[in-house]
Amino acid sequence: MMKFLLILSFVFCFSTCKDKKYLRVEEEKESGSMISMRDFSRISYTKEGQLEWKLMGKESYIFPKDNRTIVYGFEFYQYENGKFKSYLSGERGEINHASEAVVLQGGVKLRTDEGRTLTSETLNYNLSEKTLSTDDDVTIFSDGTTIRGKGLRADKGLNKYTILRPSAISVGGTNPLKDK
Repeated sequence: MMKFLLILSFVFCFSTCKDKKYLRVEEEKESGSMISMRDFSRISYTKEGQLEWKLMGKESYIFPKDNRTIVYGFEFYQYENGKFKSYLSGERGEINHASEAVVLQGGVKLRTDEGRTLTSETLNYNLSEKTLSTDDDVTIFSDGTTIRGKGLRADKGLNKYTILRPSAISVGGTNPLKDK
């Protein structure tokens, strides 16, 4: 009788079990990644314990074989001596760890602690040389002056920069290139 009840309970338990169907909420934007994360964040500190940089993203895809990471909703904060230095954002950022390069795409914005801002659709950031570059349209706003053009070569803080083909300069809200 005890065996019969035991067998009956197993049969009842397994007959009520159904295959679970998992519903994927959204498709992954990058295929072939080994690791994918949502609401990604990574923080780095100096040896002295001061905040060095903070990287955040809505989605992150890690490709260890290619030594690269792709971050959607890319937000990168840089600090010097624990104080805010710059903020860099874009819709998509690809970090190549081998070449120490970051390629940002879509609504790229850079803001420095001195109030300089840069906007572009793409931006290349060389981490080892600490330089910025793009061949796309770019706008830089600094100290009441706005410069627009195509192509950029700059240091990471926008202290020294060259717009390769400037198209407009506005000083104090007026455009000195405008015909009078």
